[in-house]
Order: sequence, then structure tokens, then C-alpha cells
Amino acid sequence: MQFEAAKQSLLKAISNVSGAVERKNTIPVLQNIKIEAEKTKDGDKIILSATDMDILVTATFEADIKKSGVTTVPAQMFFDIVRKIPEGAIMITQESATILQIKSGKSKYSLPCIDASEFPNLSEGELGEEVQIKSEDLARMIDKTRFAISSDETRYYLNGLYLHAGTQGLRTVATDGHRLALAFNDFEVKNHFGVILPKKSVAEIRKIIDSAKNVRFAISRVKIKVIADQTTIISKLIDGEFPDYDKVLPKNNSHVAVINKKNFFDCVDRVSTVATDKHRLVKMILENGKLSLQVNTNDGSFAYEEMDANYTGERIETGFNSRYLLDIIGQIDNDELLMRFRDGASPALIEAKNMSAVFVIMPVRI
Repeated sequence: MQFEAAKQSLLKAISNVSGAVERKNTIPVLQNIKIEAEKTKDGDKIILSATDMDILVTATFEADIKKSGVTTVPAQMFFDIVRKIPEGAIMITQESATILQIKSGKSKYSLPCIDASEFPNLSEGELGEEVQIKSEDLARMIDKTRFAISSDETRYYLNGLYLHAGTQGLRTVATDGHRLALAFNDFEVKNHFGVILPKKSVAEIRKIIDSAKNVRFAISRVKIKVIADQTTIISKLIDGEFPDYDKVLPKNNSHVAVINKKNFFDCVDRVSTVATDKHRLVKMILENGKLSLQVNTNDGSFAYEEMDANYTGERIETGFNSRYLLDIIGQIDNDELLMRFRDGASPALIEAKNMSAVFVIMPVRI
């Protein structure tokens, strides 16, 4: 195998696939990137692939192929070398079955190879109808929800992002039992589905879609295939049933406060400085025209902040995990947010006008 490629094309492709590499894996070939140099009727193509057996990422780009071939090389070392060498053309040559040479200008490097026959094949299987959506729409839906993905492995079905297509359009949902994030789009999908994307796959999908105008995806019972420009991801899905999130969304939260987003974030951030307990509890009191935040600790630390709020109604006294609250406030794009309560002991709903996302946060007993 021998080909010449532009540094930026090669670097972008390596970057797109390298996230799939499982660096702690005891199987050596899974720490490698597969390089295929193919001469086709459509031109010379280089295909890079990486997998951890649960996710496979491939990236294709054009290059001047002198000789076709295929091999695998250590992913991290390959990436670091290409990233650090000067701009310009890079010549890749497989000198022998076990050595790959990288040359650029006066720079020369050699990397060990593992035969490509040892690289596993993660087939896509039978997939459903392909769906196309604007990249910016999918990116927004992922960004507004993935922070709430659970890391509790005992409830494995919460360790991913729920992608749901139904009568209300396309939705992404994540929850860890303490908070829930829902983003929606009126994008119509003919065949309805509900699948759970693993957290790592969500991160890799999010990484590749920024540079694409549109994203295409297709789903089967066990896998999803996502295509953005010249990069393709095939990922296994989490085999489990996601909770009925619609039942979690509060329906009768009639006490509504309109709050300045920046002031609210800053006040919560300041008082949480002294919160040292497990839940980083912040007490919140809402009454006519004002919102107060308070933290008391067993060692005598105390914090208090007060701010204006557009609220008229009965006094609401509740408490929240400050980190969870800050995560949600940080997702609000508008200057003002709406916080809806039924009472101090029930889940609160947080949203903003024209944002196409809502958030639920569970109270903590004060």
C-alpha cells in the first residue's frame, strides 16, 4: 500500500474515527485504525475505520493512491504523528507486513502494523428506511438532552439517549431519575420507532455532524447507522425499555415564575459554593416578586441570595441539587426562563419561550 494525502484531509479522517477506539482494550487490533487504499471507478479512496466491537466509525477521503492495500496501525500514535508534522502532503507506505512508514518533507516515522484480517467486522444488518434531517437540528436536540444521561449502570436502560419518532415528531430524551431533558422537532418520520443510543455513540455522532449540512440515519431493532458527509457510524443499541417519559412531565404545574436566566444561574452558583453535602442542596423560596436561595450546612457555613422574580401566587418552598439545577439553567438560550411548580414537594418544570425543549427536576427534601 502506498498513497499521498493532504495533511488536513488525513487528520480530519483520523479524528473522526479515533473516538471509537477503546484504548483499555486487551485485544491489540482494537487499539488500531484500519487503513484501506482503494482504486475505484469513482476515483482513489482512502477508508479509515475504528471499532470497539459496539461501535464502528468509518471516514472516507480522496488521495493519490500509488498502490492499493490494507493494514492497521496504532490509533493514538498515528493521530499524534499526523497532528504534529508540518502542513503539506504526507506519503504513507507499507514497507512490509509489520511496518508502515509516514513521510512528510524531511520527517520520517515508522509504525508497527497488525494484519487487517484480525480487524473485526461490525456488519450493519438489515436496516429500516433511511431518514434525513438537518445537522443543526439533530445537534441541538443532542446538546439539549445528553447532559442528563445516567451513569448508574444498574439501570442500564438509562445509560443512553432515547431517540423517539412518533405522532408528535422526532424527540430526544435523557434522564437519570433526578432530572429529565426533552428536546423535540416537528420533523415527520413515516415509520415510528423508539431506540436507546449508548452514551459513547451519542458523543461520536455529535462529533461528526457539525461539518455536514444534513445527516442521514437508518435503524434496525439492534443497530443504528448514521451518515454525515464522508463519515459513517454503525452502533449497537441498548437493549432495554426506556421509561414512559410523557408520564414524568408535570401536567398541573400552575404556579409559574418568570426568572432572569443569568441572575438565576449566578445566584445558584454563588450559594452552592458552601454546599458540601452529598446532594449539594440549595433551599429555594418563591413568593410575590422575589426568589431567595439559601444553603445551611452542619459545620455552620451559610449562604443567602435574593433576586427579583416575576411571580404572584402562594409561597413555594422547595430544594434542589444545585449541580442539577445549574446544568438545566445552562441549557436555556433565552434571557428569561419559566419555572413551573405544583407545590414544593413535586417535580418542577423548566422551559423558555420558542426553545423546543423542556426540563424536569426532582426536588430534594429540605
